[in-house]
Amino acid sequence: MRPYALLVIAALVLAAVLGAGCTGTDTPLPENQSTATPTATPAPVAPSPASPESLVAFVERAYEYAHVHGQEAALQEFNNQSGRFVDGELYIFAYDSMGTTLALPFQPGVIGTSRWNITDANGTAYIQDAVAVAQDGGGFIRYLYADPADNFTVKQKLSYVMMVDGNWLIGAGIYDPQDGSPVVKVGTDSLVRESLKSFVGEAIAYARTNGTEKALQEFNDQNGTFVQGNLYIYAFDYNGTTLALPYQPELIGTDLSGLQDPFGVNYTRVEILLAQHGGGFVFYHYPNPSDNMTLEPKMSYVEGVDDTWWVGAGVYVSEASGSS
Repeated sequence: MRPYALLVIAALVLAAVLGAGCTGTDTPLPENQSTATPTATPAPVAPSPASPESLVAFVERAYEYAHVHGQEAALQEFNNQSGRFVDGELYIFAYDSMGTTLALPFQPGVIGTSRWNITDANGTAYIQDAVAVAQDGGGFIRYLYADPADNFTVKQKLSYVMMVDGNWLIGAGIYDPQDGSPVVKVGTDSLVRESLKSFVGEAIAYARTNGTEKALQEFNDQNGTFVQGNLYIYAFDYNGTTLALPYQPELIGTDLSGLQDPFGVNYTRVEILLAQHGGGFVFYHYPNPSDNMTLEPKMSYVEGVDDTWWVGAGVYVSEASGSS
């Protein structure tokens, strides 16, 4: 046999060995994660990458589902690999506030175990981060994690998390940090978040001091204290009836609980649930009064005034991120 033929055969044999998985050590699993990686659980098929907007909408739809159907039914659905909350790289995970795993569809072996002290390869205690951010009204976290849609290769992951109630949280992630995304920029901007919380807090204090009638009159006044350009207070009762909406006065008294944005988020219902459970952030699309009421991405913070009504305020993502 000629020498070059022997070389060809040797190359083919080496390629077959490498293809069988001998290169798996090139990218180590995050610390403490190797024992949690399934060996026989089928992985999802990798689709086109999801956007941060679709990620947040996915979690918000799961949030509403959990409240409508209850924890037991929701966790059963979240752990179903063929269920409505497994969509390509997107899947819902869930933990209690102490880090016990409640839902992780592609790592069923860790259900019921605590992952509180687990860290990624950079030492990030990402479950602790998830709990802290969720308890602060919800938001984004970043860490390293194995992608089940790509042979469990460890990648940078951006997740969005929300507290369902005081006892447990849900989230989902995409394998791309999306540092340049306006949605991510605004969602991780502590100044924007705290400013919204403060503005809503001032409105709540005003309402409690001056009474509902006077407060709603002030909130609906486009020249009032609580209308600052595109930043304004809006108010609803817990049935979704509009109480204050300064740039859309024709909607006062109407039921907006059925509104849905282009990503399928029933955002008024999500806001109602957030307000009932201590307040939180929500992303959705809403008409921008400074742009001819064009539908644009918006991040709001909502909180209850009392047991009959709640208020919120939001920023338009393109303006708050400086990308307009």
